[in-house]
Amino acid sequence: MALTQRYGFATGVAVDDFVQPEHNNRIADTVDRVLGAVLTKIVRTGVLEGWSILADKSVGSGQGLVAACWCQTTQAQAIGGLTDSAVNHVFLEATADGPTDGTVNVFAQLSGSGPSSAIYLGTIALDSAGEVTAINNDAPGVDRQCHPVAWERLGGAGTIAAVPAGGEASDLVNHQALRVPGAIELETTSPDFTWEITETWRGDGFLLTVTNNGASAADFEYEWTRAGIAEQM
Repeated sequence: MALTQRYGFATGVAVDDFVQPEHNNRIADTVDRVLGAVLTKIVRTGVLEGWSILADKSVGSGQGLVAACWCQTTQAQAIGGLTDSAVNHVFLEATADGPTDGTVNVFAQLSGSGPSSAIYLGTIALDSAGEVTAINNDAPGVDRQCHPVAWERLGGAGTIAAVPAGGEASDLVNHQALRVPGAIELETTSPDFTWEITETWRGDGFLLTVTNNGASAADFEYEWTRAGIAEQM
């Protein structure tokens, strides 16, 4: 038996090898920690596809991320807790078994502010007889079509004009919003300038500050590239 290089999992286990309990625990703890972090930091919580409110007071099949749990259903599921003569707000949350088998619970309430562990699906209005009078799958606050993410490489160019001799100027460079912003590369052909990039934590841009070390005012011309993880539409 050997241990994997990155996480120290037991590998190469043969018949009759004795595996210490901590090796089993390490696998479970690591997968839960790493997979949970990747899902919550990179993938948007919400509906990837389906899970529409239907006229028979059910929610259709679908899949999406629910409180760091990837859930998927293949059949329609009745909405619990509906109230007659009211606009019902419909929510979906993972069951206790959701993290392992992807099952969900669908319920309604009169308030549009649901539990933090649930995702909002929309509204269904019922009359006094319990008949459906309106359905809104795109109500304010509903987050649908939460598409997968993809690696993107962005680029652009700009000019900071007429920077005085010995002076400093800044330019806020805006670009397509990245879910996880990456490193920035900048090139310039303007002599006598030094520059600094800050606010690199921003997913939608960065701040470029330049200093003109020359004897007269001049323009700072630049080109930039940046890679990162973006939402794939």
